[in-house]
Amino acid sequence: MQEEIIYLHPRSAFHLGERGIGLEETAEFIHADTLHAALSVAWATLYGRERLEQDFLRPGDPPVLFSSALPFAGPVRFYPRPFLPLPPGMTGHQDMRTLRALKDVAYVSEGILRLHLEGQAYPVDTTLHQGRVLLLPEEAESLKDLLRRRSLENVAFWAITRAPRVAVDVARFHSNIWHFGRITFHQHAGFFLRVRYRDERVANMFRAAVRLLGDMGIGGDRSSGHGLFDVTFDTAPPLGNIRAERFITLSPLYPKREEIPNLVGEDARYQWITRRGWIGSMAATPYRRRTVTMFAEGSLLTGQADHVWGDLVDVTPLEVSPPLPHRIYRYGYAFPIGVPPWEQ
Repeated sequence: MQEEIIYLHPRSAFHLGERGIGLEETAEFIHADTLHAALSVAWATLYGRERLEQDFLRPGDPPVLFSSALPFAGPVRFYPRPFLPLPPGMTGHQDMRTLRALKDVAYVSEGILRLHLEGQAYPVDTTLHQGRVLLLPEEAESLKDLLRRRSLENVAFWAITRAPRVAVDVARFHSNIWHFGRITFHQHAGFFLRVRYRDERVANMFRAAVRLLGDMGIGGDRSSGHGLFDVTFDTAPPLGNIRAERFITLSPLYPKREEIPNLVGEDARYQWITRRGWIGSMAATPYRRRTVTMFAEGSLLTGQADHVWGDLVDVTPLEVSPPLPHRIYRYGYAFPIGVPPWEQ
């Protein structure tokens, strides 16, 4: 199965709305289901609605599996901190010191993740973003070289800022100032996603859809230039053990009912997230998708890492008039990274 990494190099800020009917909040990365919805529009624009259903949607048989779009800085890629127990070498008398160091960590570098997946101890004293991002000392050195700095103290490769806007009530000639969140990136940072092509016949179609999406934009406030990016492609170094019998997922996972007992075995550690939102397709509507609950990125689940877990769930709103011209789906497939057994 061919796997690659796709880098999204921002040309503007992003607004990645998560809740509410306004634009006040934003996320720090792009969930895979948000990517899928935007790519579906790009796919239909390039190839037509019929080809979208034949080549891309295919419930139960996804031609492409992809992770959420996560942050990178220079040569260093970052992942949500996995819901894995501490490796055996980090337990014992160091437990409390390690836990204090890790309490605010939200992201770990690929180097840290590789050690953690293998059950190997890793250092916890090299961080970015006020302790929210953990990386290896050698990865920190590569970023210092990139920036030509002696220290990474107070360096932010991405940040959430707030932009003022004015809402005007035309009927009452009244205006109201409000703010909405957006994520901005350092010139050497952006998003990346891992992609596995289960059907290599659609690989070039997928790449073309990603390129088009870069010009269309993703997220909210695109009419003001938000969400634009350039794209580069690279080979993906192997990560995890595809033959393992437990895995972490790098995308939100909506399990089929019959899959749940297999996924939440004794070793499982997970978090649920709620996914909702407005329908934004080629047929604009004032309706919201049905709400679903999914396993969050970083969740540790039991089951074969080489299996296709999850589903393309139908979230079409019920009893709307007039009826929608097509069904609305939410991408709910896992992107499994296998976790082999640890030596005690």
